[in-house]
Amino acid sequence: MAQRKKKPSGHQLQAIAQAHYKNEFMRKLKIISVRCCGKEFYDLLPPEELNFIYASRCHPFKIVPADGHLVADKVLSSIKELLLPMLKTKKLTLSKYGTELSLEDYFTVGLTLQNYSKMIIDKDFRNVDRIKSISNDFGYDEEIFDAGVIQLQGLLSTLGCWESIIGGYTYWIDYTLKLIETHGTGIQNVLEIYSHKPESIRIKINGTFRPVVKLGCGFSETGLEWITLQSSLLKINNATFHPPLNVYFQSHTLKRMAERIDCIPVPLAHINAIASFRDARVFYDNYRNMLIEYRILDCKAGYFRVDVVDGVAVVRTFLFLTQSGTPEGQLLWKNTGLQKLDTKYLVMDKLSSFMFSDVGDNNRIRKILQDSGCQGLLDLYAIINTNGVRHSNHSISSMMLDYLGISDHHFPEDLNDLTGCDNFSEPEKVNAENARTG
Repeated sequence: MAQRKKKPSGHQLQAIAQAHYKNEFMRKLKIISVRCCGKEFYDLLPPEELNFIYASRCHPFKIVPADGHLVADKVLSSIKELLLPMLKTKKLTLSKYGTELSLEDYFTVGLTLQNYSKMIIDKDFRNVDRIKSISNDFGYDEEIFDAGVIQLQGLLSTLGCWESIIGGYTYWIDYTLKLIETHGTGIQNVLEIYSHKPESIRIKINGTFRPVVKLGCGFSETGLEWITLQSSLLKINNATFHPPLNVYFQSHTLKRMAERIDCIPVPLAHINAIASFRDARVFYDNYRNMLIEYRILDCKAGYFRVDVVDGVAVVRTFLFLTQSGTPEGQLLWKNTGLQKLDTKYLVMDKLSSFMFSDVGDNNRIRKILQDSGCQGLLDLYAIINTNGVRHSNHSISSMMLDYLGISDHHFPEDLNDLTGCDNFSEPEKVNAENARTG
């Protein structure tokens, strides 16, 4: 009777995995050494040197919370799930050597080879002189390491921002190399996750104290950065002597942005909000209310309404591009007669109505939007719908045209000459309180 095979123990499985990893590491080492250090380099190395290279290798990335920084398990797992595949696929070009490596292969195998190449000068074994002559000074090519770090930091900064939420924790990730002193040998690639909970203060607005939270973001290369607005940009008196203003968000703003930017992930909406404040474009409405342009992928999609209160910039609310409190909303009224309740009825105050419909494909609606300054929505529509995400059964263009009374057969060249619309009388002015509450 055949005996049942005994399952390998945990130690045996670990040993098998380590053997597989070493074989794969040495295979990649040979390929990279041929490309960067000469065809004979690897074959001239004696077994003891190959063992030394492996023992002193750069280990795969280890992702850990930084000492003293709170990182939720969910955030740690998310960063690992997103980042590790990116490191395998993102390529670092070594143009001088006519090759490219994934970031993971460079920071493990490639960097190991560079470190060893620097040690050869002090080595004494057979063929060492020949190896020195063909190594191409690969070990001293610091431009490769610098380029790799820059590309890595870009990924880390993006991922840190992705995990950060305005009003919640801000995260950033730092890269470092650490010598392994216990439980192994070699050098460890370490990614440390830092976190910070922005301060919340209370600001008196319209006679009522309201909580607001400081706006900041974190970057791999520079750490935590607080977002500020230059006083000269805001046309503050004596701006030359006035320090930059810190930016604080009301929770009301975040609610309105979530309602109106309703078809992209919240982290992406927040990343674009931060980017919009870092490169602020300031406008003023007819009531001298300060508006800061909100862009998604550099396409204008709305405005943040900002007040200067007690020496800080308070973000009061968010307005979608077509709403009555924006310059584009005013143009839309002048061109079509659509007022606040009309745009709400037509669901024109939400991004999804433009991105997941046929609006961008309808020439009549395109002309209305273009003449009303809403080209940004059309540009964003083109970007998003490159991947075919539009819902074919979601059409508001016919609904809009019927509401405006525009015939399918008679479309005026000049939108100011639209006929069939009864509501072209000047709308009641929106009072300052309504404008503030969005």
